[in-house]
Amino acid sequence: MIKINRNVTPGSYSLAEIFDGLIEVPILSKVFKTKKELDDVFSKTRVIVEESDHYMYVKNDDASIIIGLEHLKNSDSKILYLDIIHELVHVMQQRKGLDLYDKSFAYVDRPTEIEAYEIAVREAKNLGMNKKEILDYLFVEWITPEEHKRLASHVGIS
Repeated sequence: MIKINRNVTPGSYSLAEIFDGLIEVPILSKVFKTKKELDDVFSKTRVIVEESDHYMYVKNDDASIIIGLEHLKNSDSKILYLDIIHELVHVMQQRKGLDLYDKSFAYVDRPTEIEAYEIAVREAKNLGMNKKEILDYLFVEWITPEEHKRLASHVGIS
């Protein structure tokens, strides 16, 4: 796996400053079609660490990745790894001009979320995570149990 730098203060960083070795993970060659595109993403994408209680998200306007300091400092390494893979899918989508937060869909039915979770779930399986661990990963506080089931179904976890 990668080395995660948790000893940071709020501020702006490169991807490599927070996620050392991330550029080398094989799943990213499935997200970004060429090494040139992947290198471009790593050279241009900013990671902004904020003193807040959120997890991670991508800003729709400039594709910067926002990470809550508490999440970065305290979350399990596997979760942080899957989250950054998920968010890099959103970076790719934003670069294609997609609206990451299309309100015409519920969160769990939004095509951009489904694609990002599908790739994160594929990587979770590659890490050897079991079904329960993956289902736990898919649960976020802002969705209902029914929406959780729908999201799991969308990404092939029954």
